[in-house]
Amino acid sequence: MKGRVKWVDIAKGIAVSLVVYGHFGTSDAAKSVIYAFHIPLFFFLSGLFFSFDKFPNYTSFLRKRSFQLLIPYLFFNFITYLLWLFIGRKFGNDISTNVNALKPIFGIVYGNASNLAHNVPLWFLTCLFSVENFYFLIFRKTKKQQQFFLLVMIAVIAFINYKFNHVFRLPWGMDIAMSMLLFYGLGVSLKSEFLDKNRSKALLSALSIMSFLVVLIIAQLNGKIEVSDNYFGNYLYFLLGASAGIIFIVSLSMLITQVKIRYSLLSFLGFNSLIIFGLHLYSGSFIKAISFFVFHLPLSIYETPSVSLLLTFLSILVLIPVVLLMNKFLPFVVGKSK
Repeated sequence: MKGRVKWVDIAKGIAVSLVVYGHFGTSDAAKSVIYAFHIPLFFFLSGLFFSFDKFPNYTSFLRKRSFQLLIPYLFFNFITYLLWLFIGRKFGNDISTNVNALKPIFGIVYGNASNLAHNVPLWFLTCLFSVENFYFLIFRKTKKQQQFFLLVMIAVIAFINYKFNHVFRLPWGMDIAMSMLLFYGLGVSLKSEFLDKNRSKALLSALSIMSFLVVLIIAQLNGKIEVSDNYFGNYLYFLLGASAGIIFIVSLSMLITQVKIRYSLLSFLGFNSLIIFGLHLYSGSFIKAISFFVFHLPLSIYETPSVSLLLTFLSILVLIPVVLLMNKFLPFVVGKSK
Protein backbone atom coordinates (compact mmCIF):
# COMPACT_ATOMS: atom_id res chain seq x y z
CA MET A 1 0.00 0.00 0.00
CA LYS A 2 3.07 2.24 -0.34
CA GLY A 3 2.28 5.62 -1.89
CA ARG A 4 -1.45 5.36 -1.25
CA VAL A 5 -3.49 8.13 0.37
CA LYS A 6 -4.24 6.84 3.86
CA TRP A 7 -7.46 8.69 4.50
CA VAL A 8 -8.93 7.58 1.15
CA ASP A 9 -8.39 3.90 2.00
CA ILE A 10 -9.98 4.55 5.40
CA ALA A 11 -12.95 6.27 3.75
CA LYS A 12 -13.37 3.34 1.35
CA GLY A 13 -13.08 0.92 4.26
CA ILE A 14 -15.84 2.74 6.14
CA ALA A 15 -17.98 2.98 3.00
CA VAL A 16 -17.74 -0.71 2.09
CA SER A 17 -18.48 -1.65 5.71
CA LEU A 18 -21.62 0.48 5.52
CA VAL A 19 -22.59 -1.25 2.27
CA VAL A 20 -22.31 -4.65 3.96
CA TYR A 21 -24.20 -3.49 7.05
CA GLY A 22 -26.94 -1.94 4.92
CA HIS A 23 -27.46 -5.24 3.10
CA PHE A 24 -27.76 -7.32 6.25
CA GLY A 25 -31.11 -6.32 7.66
CA THR A 26 -30.38 -3.35 9.89
CA SER A 27 -33.17 -0.95 10.91
CA ASP A 28 -35.00 1.20 8.36
CA ALA A 29 -33.78 4.34 10.13
CA ALA A 30 -30.15 3.23 9.88
CA LYS A 31 -30.60 2.30 6.22
CA SER A 32 -32.04 5.75 5.49
CA VAL A 33 -28.88 7.32 6.90
CA ILE A 34 -26.45 4.93 5.20
CA TYR A 35 -28.17 4.97 1.81
CA ALA A 36 -28.30 8.77 1.81
CA PHE A 37 -24.62 8.98 0.88
CA HIS A 38 -22.64 5.72 0.72
CA ILE A 39 -22.88 5.17 -3.06
CA PRO A 40 -22.25 8.84 -4.05
CA LEU A 41 -19.25 8.67 -1.69
CA PHE A 42 -17.71 5.86 -3.75
CA PHE A 43 -18.10 7.88 -6.95
CA PHE A 44 -16.57 10.95 -5.33
CA LEU A 45 -13.58 8.97 -4.07
CA SER A 46 -13.11 7.41 -7.51
CA GLY A 47 -13.11 10.84 -9.11
CA LEU A 48 -10.26 12.02 -6.88
CA PHE A 49 -7.82 9.81 -8.76
CA PHE A 50 -8.93 10.42 -12.31
CA SER A 51 -6.60 12.41 -14.56
CA PHE A 52 -6.56 12.88 -18.31
CA ASP A 53 -2.77 12.91 -18.09
CA LYS A 54 -2.80 9.17 -17.38
CA PHE A 55 -4.29 8.39 -20.77
CA PRO A 56 -2.86 9.59 -24.10
CA ASN A 57 -6.14 8.75 -25.86
CA TYR A 58 -9.56 7.21 -25.35
CA THR A 59 -8.38 3.77 -26.47
CA SER A 60 -5.81 3.57 -23.67
CA PHE A 61 -8.39 4.75 -21.15
CA LEU A 62 -10.93 2.18 -22.34
CA ARG A 63 -8.39 -0.62 -22.22
CA LYS A 64 -7.20 0.15 -18.70
CA ARG A 65 -10.61 0.74 -17.13
CA SER A 66 -12.02 -2.37 -18.82
CA PHE A 67 -9.22 -4.36 -17.21
CA GLN A 68 -9.84 -2.75 -13.81
CA LEU A 69 -13.66 -2.84 -13.80
CA LEU A 70 -15.10 -5.21 -16.40
CA ILE A 71 -12.85 -8.20 -15.73
CA PRO A 72 -13.81 -8.12 -12.01
CA TYR A 73 -17.44 -7.62 -13.04
CA LEU A 74 -17.41 -10.73 -15.22
CA PHE A 75 -15.38 -12.77 -12.73
CA PHE A 76 -17.62 -12.07 -9.73
CA ASN A 77 -20.71 -12.58 -11.86
CA PHE A 78 -19.45 -15.95 -13.07
CA ILE A 79 -18.53 -17.22 -9.59
CA THR A 80 -21.63 -15.97 -7.80
CA TYR A 81 -24.00 -17.02 -10.59
CA LEU A 82 -22.80 -20.61 -10.23
CA LEU A 83 -23.18 -20.40 -6.45
CA TRP A 84 -26.68 -19.00 -6.85
CA LEU A 85 -27.67 -21.50 -9.56
CA PHE A 86 -26.67 -24.65 -7.68
CA ILE A 87 -26.98 -23.55 -4.04
CA GLY A 88 -28.37 -20.08 -3.40
CA ARG A 89 -31.76 -20.33 -5.07
CA LYS A 90 -32.54 -23.56 -3.20
CA PHE A 91 -32.46 -21.86 0.22
CA GLY A 92 -33.73 -18.77 2.00
CA ASN A 93 -35.80 -16.10 0.27
CA ASP A 94 -34.83 -17.22 -3.23
CA ILE A 95 -37.06 -20.29 -2.90
CA SER A 96 -40.21 -18.17 -3.07
CA THR A 97 -39.00 -15.75 -5.76
CA ASN A 98 -38.83 -18.46 -8.45
CA VAL A 99 -36.36 -16.53 -10.64
CA ASN A 100 -35.75 -18.05 -14.06
CA ALA A 101 -32.21 -19.41 -14.27
CA LEU A 102 -31.57 -17.41 -17.45
CA LYS A 103 -32.67 -14.04 -16.05
CA PRO A 104 -29.30 -13.34 -14.37
CA ILE A 105 -27.55 -14.04 -17.68
CA PHE A 106 -29.60 -11.26 -19.24
CA GLY A 107 -28.87 -9.16 -16.17
CA ILE A 108 -25.11 -9.58 -16.58
CA VAL A 109 -25.32 -8.34 -20.17
CA TYR A 110 -27.72 -5.48 -19.37
CA GLY A 111 -25.85 -4.55 -16.19
CA ASN A 112 -28.71 -3.31 -13.99
CA ALA A 113 -29.45 -4.28 -10.39
CA SER A 114 -33.04 -5.39 -11.01
CA ASN A 115 -31.86 -8.32 -13.14
CA LEU A 116 -28.82 -9.40 -11.12
CA ALA A 117 -30.70 -11.77 -8.83
CA HIS A 118 -27.52 -13.69 -8.02
CA ASN A 119 -25.49 -10.66 -6.90
CA VAL A 120 -27.27 -7.29 -6.95
CA PRO A 121 -24.33 -5.10 -5.77
CA LEU A 122 -22.39 -5.77 -8.98
CA TRP A 123 -24.51 -3.12 -10.73
CA PHE A 124 -22.09 -0.61 -9.24
CA LEU A 125 -19.18 -1.73 -11.45
CA THR A 126 -20.99 -1.23 -14.76
CA CYS A 127 -22.42 2.07 -13.52
CA LEU A 128 -18.94 3.29 -12.52
CA PHE A 129 -17.68 2.24 -15.95
CA SER A 130 -20.48 4.28 -17.56
CA VAL A 131 -19.73 7.28 -15.35
CA GLU A 132 -16.04 7.25 -16.20
CA ASN A 133 -16.70 6.90 -19.93
CA PHE A 134 -19.19 9.76 -19.82
CA TYR A 135 -16.71 11.91 -17.97
CA PHE A 136 -13.83 11.16 -20.33
CA LEU A 137 -15.85 11.81 -23.48
CA ILE A 138 -17.65 14.92 -22.21
CA PHE A 139 -14.87 16.68 -20.32
CA ARG A 140 -11.65 15.76 -22.12
CA LYS A 141 -11.57 18.97 -24.19
CA THR A 142 -13.17 21.35 -21.71
CA LYS A 143 -11.46 24.09 -19.74
CA LYS A 144 -11.62 24.03 -15.95
CA GLN A 145 -13.99 26.98 -15.73
CA GLN A 146 -16.43 25.19 -18.05
CA GLN A 147 -16.52 21.97 -16.06
CA PHE A 148 -18.70 23.20 -13.18
CA PHE A 149 -21.30 24.53 -15.62
CA LEU A 150 -21.34 21.20 -17.44
CA LEU A 151 -21.76 19.29 -14.17
CA VAL A 152 -24.75 21.45 -13.26
CA MET A 153 -26.29 20.85 -16.70
CA ILE A 154 -25.77 17.10 -16.35
CA ALA A 155 -27.41 17.19 -12.91
CA VAL A 156 -30.41 18.96 -14.44
CA ILE A 157 -30.65 16.32 -17.20
CA ALA A 158 -30.37 13.59 -14.55
CA PHE A 159 -33.20 15.19 -12.57
CA ILE A 160 -35.43 15.41 -15.67
CA ASN A 161 -34.77 11.76 -16.48
CA TYR A 162 -35.44 10.76 -12.86
CA LYS A 163 -38.64 12.79 -12.69
CA PHE A 164 -40.23 11.81 -15.98
CA ASN A 165 -38.72 8.54 -17.18
CA HIS A 166 -40.46 5.79 -15.20
CA VAL A 167 -40.56 3.29 -18.04
CA PHE A 168 -37.11 2.65 -19.46
CA ARG A 169 -34.09 1.67 -17.38
CA LEU A 170 -30.98 2.28 -19.43
CA PRO A 171 -28.34 -0.48 -19.68
CA TRP A 172 -25.18 -0.44 -17.59
CA GLY A 173 -26.72 2.00 -15.13
CA MET A 174 -26.50 4.89 -17.60
CA ASP A 175 -29.56 6.59 -16.11
CA ILE A 176 -28.03 6.37 -12.62
CA ALA A 177 -24.68 7.43 -14.06
CA MET A 178 -26.08 10.83 -14.99
CA SER A 179 -26.74 11.53 -11.30
CA MET A 180 -23.49 9.97 -10.07
CA LEU A 181 -21.46 11.90 -12.64
CA LEU A 182 -21.95 15.02 -10.53
CA PHE A 183 -20.15 13.47 -7.54
CA TYR A 184 -17.46 11.90 -9.70
CA GLY A 185 -16.85 15.24 -11.40
CA LEU A 186 -16.65 17.03 -8.06
CA GLY A 187 -14.02 14.52 -6.98
CA VAL A 188 -11.98 15.26 -10.11
CA SER A 189 -12.37 19.04 -9.77
CA LEU A 190 -11.62 19.21 -6.03
CA LYS A 191 -8.77 16.70 -5.85
CA SER A 192 -6.19 19.35 -4.99
CA GLU A 193 -8.32 20.55 -2.08
CA PHE A 194 -8.66 17.04 -0.66
CA LEU A 195 -5.39 15.32 -1.59
CA ASP A 196 -2.78 18.06 -1.30
CA LYS A 197 -3.83 20.02 1.78
CA ASN A 198 -3.87 19.15 5.48
CA ARG A 199 -6.69 20.28 7.76
CA SER A 200 -6.60 20.93 11.49
CA LYS A 201 -8.13 18.48 13.93
CA ALA A 202 -10.51 21.16 15.19
CA LEU A 203 -11.83 21.87 11.68
CA LEU A 204 -12.18 18.20 10.82
CA SER A 205 -14.00 17.51 14.09
CA ALA A 206 -16.43 20.37 13.51
CA LEU A 207 -17.07 19.32 9.90
CA SER A 208 -17.64 15.70 10.95
CA ILE A 209 -20.20 16.61 13.59
CA MET A 210 -22.08 19.22 11.57
CA SER A 211 -22.23 17.19 8.37
CA PHE A 212 -23.40 14.09 10.24
CA LEU A 213 -26.23 16.10 11.80
CA VAL A 214 -27.24 17.27 8.31
CA VAL A 215 -27.30 13.66 7.09
CA LEU A 216 -29.51 12.65 10.01
CA ILE A 217 -31.97 15.46 9.23
CA ILE A 218 -32.03 14.72 5.49
CA ALA A 219 -32.50 11.00 6.10
CA GLN A 220 -35.49 11.80 8.32
CA LEU A 221 -37.00 14.12 5.70
CA ASN A 222 -36.27 12.09 2.58
CA GLY A 223 -36.53 8.51 3.85
CA LYS A 224 -34.60 5.63 2.29
CA ILE A 225 -33.34 6.25 -1.22
CA GLU A 226 -32.17 3.45 -3.52
CA VAL A 227 -29.49 4.53 -5.99
CA SER A 228 -29.43 1.11 -7.67
CA ASP A 229 -33.11 1.59 -8.63
CA ASN A 230 -32.57 5.21 -9.69
CA TYR A 231 -34.81 6.30 -6.82
CA PHE A 232 -33.73 9.42 -4.89
CA GLY A 233 -36.90 10.65 -3.20
CA ASN A 234 -36.78 14.44 -3.20
CA TYR A 235 -33.89 15.18 -5.56
CA LEU A 236 -32.75 18.30 -3.72
CA TYR A 237 -32.73 16.45 -0.40
CA PHE A 238 -30.77 13.67 -2.09
CA LEU A 239 -28.08 16.09 -3.32
CA LEU A 240 -27.82 17.74 0.09
CA GLY A 241 -27.72 14.45 2.00
CA ALA A 242 -25.16 12.88 -0.33
CA SER A 243 -22.92 15.95 -0.18
CA ALA A 244 -23.14 16.14 3.61
CA GLY A 245 -22.41 12.42 3.90
CA ILE A 246 -19.33 12.76 1.71
CA ILE A 247 -18.06 15.62 3.87
CA PHE A 248 -18.76 13.57 7.00
CA ILE A 249 -16.83 10.45 5.92
CA VAL A 250 -13.98 12.42 4.34
CA SER A 251 -13.56 14.61 7.44
CA LEU A 252 -13.82 11.61 9.76
CA SER A 253 -11.27 9.64 7.73
CA MET A 254 -8.81 12.53 7.70
CA LEU A 255 -9.31 12.93 11.44
CA ILE A 256 -8.65 9.23 12.07
CA THR A 257 -5.24 9.52 10.38
CA GLN A 258 -4.31 12.38 12.73
CA VAL A 259 -5.30 10.85 16.06
CA LYS A 260 -3.90 7.82 17.83
CA ILE A 261 -6.41 5.30 16.50
CA ARG A 262 -5.33 2.09 14.81
CA TYR A 263 -6.84 2.12 11.37
CA SER A 264 -4.96 -0.66 9.58
CA LEU A 265 -8.09 -2.83 9.29
CA LEU A 266 -10.08 0.02 7.72
CA SER A 267 -7.22 0.68 5.31
CA PHE A 268 -7.09 -3.01 4.42
CA LEU A 269 -10.83 -3.05 3.75
CA GLY A 270 -10.58 0.08 1.65
CA PHE A 271 -7.69 -1.27 -0.40
CA ASN A 272 -9.66 -4.47 -1.03
CA SER A 273 -13.16 -2.97 -1.19
CA LEU A 274 -13.81 -4.44 -4.64
CA ILE A 275 -13.48 -8.03 -3.41
CA ILE A 276 -15.64 -7.35 -0.35
CA PHE A 277 -18.19 -5.62 -2.57
CA GLY A 278 -18.36 -8.59 -4.90
CA LEU A 279 -18.53 -11.40 -2.34
CA HIS A 280 -20.06 -10.09 0.91
CA LEU A 281 -23.58 -11.38 0.20
CA TYR A 282 -22.22 -14.91 -0.09
CA SER A 283 -19.99 -14.68 2.97
CA GLY A 284 -23.07 -13.47 4.84
CA SER A 285 -25.08 -16.41 3.52
CA PHE A 286 -22.28 -18.72 4.63
CA ILE A 287 -22.44 -17.34 8.19
CA LYS A 288 -26.23 -17.69 8.21
CA ALA A 289 -26.01 -21.28 6.97
CA ILE A 290 -23.55 -22.18 9.75
CA SER A 291 -25.75 -20.63 12.42
CA PHE A 292 -28.89 -22.33 11.04
CA PHE A 293 -27.68 -25.82 10.18
CA VAL A 294 -24.96 -26.24 12.80
CA PHE A 295 -26.22 -24.20 15.75
CA HIS A 296 -29.96 -24.41 14.86
CA LEU A 297 -30.50 -20.68 15.34
CA PRO A 298 -33.55 -19.19 13.61
CA LEU A 299 -32.80 -16.83 10.72
CA SER A 300 -35.13 -14.29 12.30
CA ILE A 301 -32.35 -13.29 14.71
CA TYR A 302 -30.69 -11.41 11.84
CA GLU A 303 -33.59 -9.00 11.66
CA THR A 304 -32.30 -7.15 14.72
CA PRO A 305 -29.76 -4.33 14.20
CA SER A 306 -27.28 -5.62 16.79
CA VAL A 307 -27.14 -9.12 15.28
CA SER A 308 -26.92 -7.71 11.73
CA LEU A 309 -23.93 -5.69 12.94
CA LEU A 310 -22.34 -8.92 14.19
CA LEU A 311 -23.14 -10.57 10.86
CA THR A 312 -21.41 -7.68 9.08
CA PHE A 313 -18.27 -8.15 11.16
CA LEU A 314 -18.20 -11.94 10.70
CA SER A 315 -18.90 -11.72 6.96
CA ILE A 316 -15.97 -9.37 6.47
CA LEU A 317 -13.77 -11.51 8.73
CA VAL A 318 -14.54 -14.61 6.66
CA LEU A 319 -13.49 -12.76 3.50
CA ILE A 320 -10.04 -11.76 4.76
CA PRO A 321 -8.33 -15.06 3.80
CA VAL A 322 -10.18 -14.94 0.46
CA VAL A 323 -8.82 -11.44 -0.12
CA LEU A 324 -5.27 -12.54 0.69
CA LEU A 325 -5.47 -15.54 -1.63
CA MET A 326 -6.94 -13.55 -4.50
CA ASN A 327 -4.33 -10.82 -4.17
CA LYS A 328 -1.57 -13.40 -4.24
CA PHE A 329 -2.76 -15.80 -6.92
CA LEU A 330 -5.50 -14.01 -8.92
CA PRO A 331 -4.77 -10.27 -8.79
CA PHE A 332 -5.77 -9.75 -12.42
CA VAL A 333 -9.39 -10.80 -11.80
CA VAL A 334 -9.79 -7.84 -9.44
CA GLY A 335 -8.08 -5.37 -11.73
CA LYS A 336 -4.68 -5.42 -10.01
CA SER A 337 -1.25 -6.02 -11.43
CA LYS A 338 0.66 -8.93 -9.96
